[in-house]
Parts: sequence; C-alpha cells; structure tokens
Amino acid sequence: MGISFYLGVATAVVSAVLAFLVLQRYVRKGWDKTHLLLWGIGLVLWALAGVCEAILAFGWSDPAFRLWYWTGALVIPPILGQGTLHLLVRRREVRLVTDVLIGVLVVASLVWMFSLSLNAAAFNPGDDVGAFLTERYREILPQSAVRRVLPPFMNGYGTVLLVGGAIYSAILFFRKQIMPNRVVGNVFIAIGGIIPAFGGSLVKLAETTPELTAFGSTLKFAGILLGVVLLFIGFQLAVREAPMAVQLKPAAQRGA
Repeated sequence: MGISFYLGVATAVVSAVLAFLVLQRYVRKGWDKTHLLLWGIGLVLWALAGVCEAILAFGWSDPAFRLWYWTGALVIPPILGQGTLHLLVRRREVRLVTDVLIGVLVVASLVWMFSLSLNAAAFNPGDDVGAFLTERYREILPQSAVRRVLPPFMNGYGTVLLVGGAIYSAILFFRKQIMPNRVVGNVFIAIGGIIPAFGGSLVKLAETTPELTAFGSTLKFAGILLGVVLLFIGFQLAVREAPMAVQLKPAAQRGA
C-alpha cells in the first residue's frame, strides 16, 4: 500500500482523538458552547473520511465511497466554518438562519449522495488507493448539475467562514492588543484551513507536471493530516480563557 494509505489512517486516528477532546471540552464547559460542538462534529467527520479511505484500500465498498465523498467533498468545511461563525457572530437570528441552511444542505447532500448510481467498475486503485481517490475518483461519480454546484458552494462557504473568520479575528484582537492566545490560535486555524485546499491545488499541478505525479497524492494526504493538527491547536488556543486580559504591548509601554 502507498504512503497515502498510512497518512490517511494516521489522519483518522488523530482526528478521532482530537474530536473526543473537543467534544469533552464542550460537555465540560456547558451546552451553550455551540462552536465547540460544531468543531467536534467536523473532526468526527474528518476521522470518518479517513476510515472510509482505509476501507477502500482493501476493496470496493459502496457505503464507504459514498460517505468518503460526502464527508470530504461536501460537509466538513461548512460544519467547521459554522463553528467559527458561532464563535464570532453574536446575533442569534444570523446563527439560527445559517444553522438551518447548513443543516438542510448536510441532510439533503447525504440523501443525494446515497441516491446516485455509481460506476463501481471504474474503481481500480491498484496499490495506491490514495492516488486513485485523489486523481481519478470522479470516474465513479455521474455527471450532474448538482455535482457541479453543490461541492464548490459548500466548500466555499465553509472555507470563507473558517479561514476568513480566523484572519478577521486575529487582526481584530491584534489591533486591540488583547488576548494574544486568540491571535495565535486564529493564525493556526487559518493555516490549518488553507493547507488541505493547497494540497488539492498541488494535485492539480501534479496532473500536468509528470515530475510531481508520484508525489501529488502524498502531498495532499500529508496536508490533510497537518491541517487537522493545526486546526485543533488553533481551536484550543482560540477558546482558552485567560484569567485576565493580557496585553500585547511591551511592559515599558504599559507602564508609561
């Protein structure tokens, strides 16, 4: 099996552990911390995607492929992004409306995914299921307008909220010169949200650059593993409660 398989297994294990820690914090901190719940669910789905990849390494599995595509290509980014929205937006009606929208899309996309007629005969991963799932998985999926519109919309929505919200929050706290843990945490979240997408761009580049073909899927899976670790570090730093507002100004300036 290729190295991407082992990276996928590592991602599943790490994501499951991190999901447990985030959800444990959610239960301990109180039921009003919805951002922790959503981040935890996103990490659970991240782990599920890794499990499905591992299953497919041993042969075709219709449910595993459908769940792999549903989690990785559709619902993980908007759920994580919705967690960031709950952390940053105080208006209850905005959170409620977007929660309903994303909830409907998550359920509808799952129903849609399990209603598709898949071309299982096209599943021919050879010794590297990671390379196949990175470069040729589209051969299994039927072409449709929903497939052309839904993944870009859900990924775009989630990425803008997750990465854009993190950058906005980091800049805001930096300018106010308070809570440096949130500044650093949001930098980690932004980088962790960008790296998996960057890995996908490397795969596209590898498809047109023969020298990179052998490394395309490996770089993508390594980026996914690194991304989930950075996101977790960012989540932990961003929600850590300081006993007092810690100023970023040098001590000499604070005493002036």
